[in-house]
Amino acid sequence: MPLSKSLEKLAKYYKRLDDGKARKIKPEHVEKVIAKLEARERDLIEEIEKTRKPAKIERLERKLASTLAHLDRARWLLKQIA
Repeated sequence: MPLSKSLEKLAKYYKRLDDGKARKIKPEHVEKVIAKLEARERDLIEEIEKTRKPAKIERLERKLASTLAHLDRARWLLKQIA
């Protein structure tokens, strides 16, 4: 499943939590999203270390910041439903 699909699932999980339907969210599913985000984080860090072009490094750092924000949200959600 592409990362964008995982982020869509995360958004749906947040909506369920807001609607009071948190019991329908399975922790395993959130853990799977977290694993994908952590893999993306590792990949981005590796790519930043290898890259020499300042513009590309800046773009990758923005992607990394976004990934870390989504990762924080996913971990928070996992704590709420656990």
